[in-house]
Amino acid sequence: MPFRLYERVGKFKVSYGYKLPDGTWAFRLTAPADDAAARARIRAEAIDRANELNGAPIEGGETEALFRRYFAWQRGLPVDSEDRKADSTLDENEHNEAKRILKSFGKVKPASIKPVHIYKYLDGRAAEGAPAKANKEIALLSAVLEFGRRKGVLETNPCRDIKYNKTRPDTRYVTPAELDLVVRVARERGGMYVVAALCLRAAYLTVSRPDEMRTVMRHAITPSGMEMVVGKRKKGHAERFKLIEWSTELRAVIDEALSLQRTTSLYVFGNSEGQPYTKSGWNTNLRRLMEHARKKAEAEGIEFARFTLKDMRPAAVTDRVNDGDETITNATGHSSDRMVRQVYDRRATKRARATE
Repeated sequence: MPFRLYERVGKFKVSYGYKLPDGTWAFRLTAPADDAAARARIRAEAIDRANELNGAPIEGGETEALFRRYFAWQRGLPVDSEDRKADSTLDENEHNEAKRILKSFGKVKPASIKPVHIYKYLDGRAAEGAPAKANKEIALLSAVLEFGRRKGVLETNPCRDIKYNKTRPDTRYVTPAELDLVVRVARERGGMYVVAALCLRAAYLTVSRPDEMRTVMRHAITPSGMEMVVGKRKKGHAERFKLIEWSTELRAVIDEALSLQRTTSLYVFGNSEGQPYTKSGWNTNLRRLMEHARKKAEAEGIEFARFTLKDMRPAAVTDRVNDGDETITNATGHSSDRMVRQVYDRRATKRARATE
């Protein structure tokens, strides 16, 4: 075990803690004693964080080890640090981008990575049909390698000045008829599909991001409407909220979602255990629902294309702007309408009156 890192194994819990010279704990991590996976995870994180505090060199010099040390450093930063990423961003980085990038670069030394290797990666992922995801993966690699420069692991960051894959802006617009079809099919199927459909409808009505909607909690329900945390904010800025006032439809959607919860869950759209769906669990359920909807549309001879929870926000913006809604920027939580107009407004034809 690294210097100053202490392990305690109890009957019910296992803990790892790093004690500073003044006797205070720099961090303490705990896990259930009967959960082997959780124990292994916190042990690895504790060792990496302790090595970071001790200034130890990276074991083996491999990129995979540098990734572990990077995430341990990030998790160990104070929550209000300007250098710390949001927890949701770190979770996505660890569970998605990091896993993919480490398949190619995990076993090599950071200093051996060259720009040509990065371009080959970008080209290969683009050929697989994932140019935008490749850009995010390389962006994470760049952040980790820059951390490596800070720690003296390598002299130059090969990701600097890399030209990322060109991507086309997303123009997908989900029509009200498509959303209605999915809700109808979900009601026919029942169970988790209804929860997913109600979440889609609520995201549309509240103009919310996927993470804002999947994890919305009961305390967001107020007499005036849904008071929701705006998911993204700049470093150093205070947490912001948006209030979506009640409409008859929004009230009905939220009430029905709560009635479907089998436990006294804190989450409006929780799973059968009262917890928020994981991103992978949510996507799996939604893909199945969309396939059922596709087959129904094909049988009925109507147009339909699959969509995701993130498509609800631009659909809502497009419809509201088209109806002349002047409060749409407030509904998105943005401070200006630049992003709203450039990214979320998917109208094919924009109307305007001629001057008198």
